[in-house]
Amino acid sequence: MDPYTTAPGRSRWRRGVYAAGLVIPFTASQLWALLVLLRLAPLDGLVGQAFVLILLGSVVAIWVAWRWTWQLGRDRRPEPTPKTRIPT
Repeated sequence: MDPYTTAPGRSRWRRGVYAAGLVIPFTASQLWALLVLLRLAPLDGLVGQAFVLILLGSVVAIWVAWRWTWQLGRDRRPEPTPKTRIPT
């Protein structure tokens, strides 16, 4: 264990938790909407093509939201290098 490292900040943890609190209901609502469409809509012709576009858009939206949550929760600033002590 390096004695020069600092403890992680609590704000980083809070940002990640708050972001996850937003993204989890968003993901659940996206999946619910896709399941409703899959159950009710006939998937032939233009409706099937529209469903594929909606599915791809939902996958991209969910991926971007979780990536945003991950970036908010991780530490962006690199740790400063420890000062070297000159033996005297």
